[in-house]
Amino acid sequence: MRYFDLHCDTLYKATVERSSLNDDKNHVSIDKAKDFCEWHQMFAIWIPDTLRKQSALNLFCDAVKVFDKQKVFDDKIKMHLSVENASMLCGDIDNIELLIDNNVRYVTLTWNAENELGGGSQAQGIGLTDFGKEVVRKLEENNIAVDLSHASDKLFFDVVNIAEKPVIATHSNSRAVADVKRNLTDEQFKIIRDMRGVVGLNFYKGFLNNDENKANIEDLLRHADHFLNLGGEDVLCIGADFDGADMPEDIKGMESISSIYQRFCKEFSVKIAKKIFYDNANFYFTNFDNN
Repeated sequence: MRYFDLHCDTLYKATVERSSLNDDKNHVSIDKAKDFCEWHQMFAIWIPDTLRKQSALNLFCDAVKVFDKQKVFDDKIKMHLSVENASMLCGDIDNIELLIDNNVRYVTLTWNAENELGGGSQAQGIGLTDFGKEVVRKLEENNIAVDLSHASDKLFFDVVNIAEKPVIATHSNSRAVADVKRNLTDEQFKIIRDMRGVVGLNFYKGFLNNDENKANIEDLLRHADHFLNLGGEDVLCIGADFDGADMPEDIKGMESISSIYQRFCKEFSVKIAKKIFYDNANFYFTNFDNN
C-alpha cells in the first residue's frame, strides 16, 4: 500500500532527545516504512507554547539541522518539513524566508495558546491579528499551505475569509463525534471541502472518543464515516499525530497502518481507502502550487 501522513511529531522528539528518526521505539521510523510501496511523511517541527521569541526560533533551527542530517533520499520514501506553531516567526515577517529556504510545506498557525498570529484552540474568542493576516498572505504567496488544526474557532473563520488558496486541517477529527474544541465542526469541515483543502484524521485517543479510555480503531472509523457523509471523499486524509499523542491500545504506531487500512477497505471501499491513506494528500500537495 501507499501511505501519506500529514502530521507526526517524531522530528521534535529526535531533536529534544538527541535521538534518531529511525528509532523503532517511536511510532514512526524509516525502517517501519519499508513495507510500503510509497511513503510520504510530513515531519512537524512542533514549537511548544512555553517557548517564545528566540527560544522558539532556536528550536526550529535545531530541528532543521536534525532533519537535514537524517533524512533519506529514496524513490519510495519522501520526507517533508512542516511547522506546528508559527510563534517561531517571532513576530517578524522576514522569518518566513527561513520556511521558504527549508522547503516547509505547511504551517500550523497556532498551537493551543495565543501567539503573535492569534488564538489557538484553548484561546477561544481570539481571532487573527494584523500580523497573522500578513503571515497568511505571505505564506500563500510562497506556496506554503495554511494549517488550521489547533486554531480557535474565531481564528479559523478569520483565516478562511481572507485565504485565497485551499486551507487544511492536518490532524483534526469531527466535533460532532467527539466534542472537543480541537476537532472540526461540520461547518468548518464543509468550508475546507468547498475550498478543495484536506483534513487529516487524528489518532489521538482524546480526540477520538469523549471517554478517551474507551477510544479505539472503531472510533476512527466513526469519524471517517461522519466526514464522508459530509461529502469528504476527496478531502479526507490521515494526520495520525504519531509521537505527539497517546494512542488507543489497538494502535501501536506505523506498524498498525496496514491493518487500519484493511479495516477502511472493508468498512468503506478500496477506492475510498486509497484516497484517504494516500491519494487525497498527494493530489493536494502536488497541485497546491497551481491553486
